[in-house]
Amino acid sequence: MTTQQTNTAHSLYALYDTLPNEVQQAFLEELLQKKQDQLEDLVFALACKQAKEDSEFISDEEAKAFIQSLGQ
Repeated sequence: MTTQQTNTAHSLYALYDTLPNEVQQAFLEELLQKKQDQLEDLVFALACKQAKEDSEFISDEEAKAFIQSLGQ
């Protein structure tokens, strides 16, 4: 991810964080409905990354293979 992409992502989150709770909830519901598979893959990838950083090793290849199998 480039610096510009990181800044854009942060700006979008900052905007989201200013929204009323009801709007945040509605946004999250729609996001989950429309992007559930991508979110599940991302959550898994982040958990794998954290496990690796915590010395609970899983190889990059194993993580990628598992993530790819989720989409099948």
